[in-house]
Amino acid sequence: MADPLVALVGGDEFRPQAAEVDKYVIQRLGRPSVRVAILPTAAAPENAPLAAENGVRHFRGLGVQAAAMMVVDKPSANDERLVAQLDGVDLVYIAGGDPRHLLDMLRDSLLWRRISGLLEAGGALAGSSAGAMVLGETMHFRGERIEALGLLPGICVLPHFERWGADAPPNLWESSLDFDLTLLGIDGATGCVGWGGEWEVVGPGAVTVIRAGRSEVFRSGQRIDLP
Repeated sequence: MADPLVALVGGDEFRPQAAEVDKYVIQRLGRPSVRVAILPTAAAPENAPLAAENGVRHFRGLGVQAAAMMVVDKPSANDERLVAQLDGVDLVYIAGGDPRHLLDMLRDSLLWRRISGLLEAGGALAGSSAGAMVLGETMHFRGERIEALGLLPGICVLPHFERWGADAPPNLWESSLDFDLTLLGIDGATGCVGWGGEWEVVGPGAVTVIRAGRSEVFRSGQRIDLP
């Protein structure tokens, strides 16, 4: 059975500059045909249809099958018929939006259990911005440190890092020491792709890895060893 594959994207999903990451994930899957499910769950309910439409159009433009899963609230995250749409899906893509809302919708849900099962079967999961934040052990949001889904123990994802990383408060760096975390500052349209301890940077930006209070910058094509 193939290993799972996870893509942590720093934001700007479904735009031309992000296509490099998505093409790389599709290639890594190594399958003759790929089916993608777009989850607009992190978007506000009124924005979810547009987010889903953008995702479907983007991936169909890359030559793969894509469909939206309109999980927008807790009942739909636990709807067996809706979640069954994941049958036969190779890649689940969680779009950006409100990370706290997304975390509340996914935590302890039927949907998250099915996504976990897809990964165990060698499928792929991509999360952009909020979609990447919730996959770590913790996430920093509006000055709070929040327990996330824990798919990636010891990891905290910081998206859109090119916009604010240079002005990050010192206590963010200190949290890598205080809580034994590895912080991944990921630029927009850029991905950190892998599983376990082996990851690779893909895309136009960089990934800043902050461990034990020290930072190191990695660019496209470079590999990152994570705990």
